[in-house]
Amino acid sequence: MNLLFATRNPGKLRELRRLVTGLDVRVVSLDDLPGPIPEVEEDRSTFAENAAKKASEYARAAGMHALADDSGLCIDALWGKPGIRSARWSEDESPGLSGQERDRANNDKLVMVMHGVWPEHRGAEYRAVVALAAPDGTVLASAEGSCRGTIGEAPRGEGGFGYDPYFLPEGAPGKTMAELSAPEKDALSHRGEALRRLLPELRRISANL
Repeated sequence: MNLLFATRNPGKLRELRRLVTGLDVRVVSLDDLPGPIPEVEEDRSTFAENAAKKASEYARAAGMHALADDSGLCIDALWGKPGIRSARWSEDESPGLSGQERDRANNDKLVMVMHGVWPEHRGAEYRAVVALAAPDGTVLASAEGSCRGTIGEAPRGEGGFGYDPYFLPEGAPGKTMAELSAPEKDALSHRGEALRRLLPELRRISANL
């Protein structure tokens, strides 16, 4: 079974590749496709809607099963922000950035808005929804995952991506997400939980092709 991972985020791609190890699938990235595919705009109002839209449109464009996710950081003291705008949170202040530069700008904004917030009010949650679509664009299944934690005051760790250097998950006391090994992160992460919930459907589909 060819399975397109519909993301251009190299960190997400590495995580998703690890999480489907052992399945009878051939992972295909957007860069592996023979021709360019238009970017799908994340213009829906929820993680679930964005994930479904991306999976459906990329599956139709590529003519193969596609897996897409939408995920983000939801901070208690900010009433759930940045939420679905997590990857683009710093766009207003720093337009036109991408990759690691955008990660740095997002984290700079995180430090600024959380300055002076007491430790007991620094709770947050990573959330993710993954969606699987058939080659005709039909969404076959979706699943969600979450990871509770707190926002640290200073970055720690060289692993992960995005807000990981500031996010201290409850399941790994004293460590940020960026300080965890790949297996540790996969076991705790929102994306790992969501994909594990989707694995039975992936196994069923790949077995019937």
